[in-house]
Amino acid sequence: MLFIDAFFRFTGIGLLVLIVILAIRDLSWSRRLALLLLTNTSLVFHFLATAPAPIALPTDIGSLLRLGNILMLPSVWLLLLSLFQKDFRITYWHITAYLTLSLAMLAERFVFLGWLQDLPDFWAVLVNLISLLMVAHMLATIVLGRHDDLLEKRRQSRLYVTLVICLCATLTIVLGSIVLHEYQDSVSILSLWPAILCMALWIFHINPQSFAFAEPVPEIKEMSVKDQQLFDQLQEIMTEQKAYLDSKLTIDALAKRLAVSDSRLRNFIQQHSQCTNFSSYLNTFRIQAVQRALKDPEKEHLPILTLALDHGFNSLPPFNRAFKKHTGMTPSQYRTLY
Repeated sequence: MLFIDAFFRFTGIGLLVLIVILAIRDLSWSRRLALLLLTNTSLVFHFLATAPAPIALPTDIGSLLRLGNILMLPSVWLLLLSLFQKDFRITYWHITAYLTLSLAMLAERFVFLGWLQDLPDFWAVLVNLISLLMVAHMLATIVLGRHDDLLEKRRQSRLYVTLVICLCATLTIVLGSIVLHEYQDSVSILSLWPAILCMALWIFHINPQSFAFAEPVPEIKEMSVKDQQLFDQLQEIMTEQKAYLDSKLTIDALAKRLAVSDSRLRNFIQQHSQCTNFSSYLNTFRIQAVQRALKDPEKEHLPILTLALDHGFNSLPPFNRAFKKHTGMTPSQYRTLY
């Protein structure tokens, strides 16, 4: 058992270090890269701190590393959300969830290290419940959001990377913390190793566009005759019929109206526009229409929220972010200027 543990433990550390080296070499600095570095650092801490006695680090060093590995799951959660969630921003509720789980696990570490006498009986159940909820949220958010993604490689990555990581995290929580508690350290290493291998294989074939650390401007290709026909049909539906006013419009529904497959439409929009998400594509039409409305003296009395809702947005905050992204100013500033 010691040999098996040591093999997976140290090969896992090697893969984590390799991922960091390749990411730093190939990717520009961003919030996502910082989250990747934080995630891998906490994973390395975990692998080193939980080693069995024959290969364990000195007690003082191991204790410090155990304090650092509390960031492992919440960092993975933020990393995957940032990779696959459109216009991801760390909000107060992200910070609250991150700190709640981290501090709850920190209290457990204090007990393990003898720095805290005891915790209530429900504490371990609470930590496991929060951890499973975080995994469930990660899985639901990323998988459900794939329908909006126009980049086929990234759409595929959503499934296999997220499913593997969520499965491994769930096995770590359920098997390591609940079922096989006496072998928790070794079980967690064996459960996490496939996810690390999956991430490493992904990095080996790294493409900033599919990896989503950057949003490159797609190369606009010259249209064929069939593409021109599809473009004309699409423009008629979007500009003449104003399909973008439907706040529930999906790419599947739009593809049916055009009598093409959703994959054909995804590729077409991605190749012949500056958009990598369907919602961004819709927002170009919606924002342009709102701009016209803000310039219209007859609509000067209408609140900005009313204009946003009338043009396909579901609430004010997403509208404000989209408007500023497209125009460089807030709707109020735009209305005042024009």
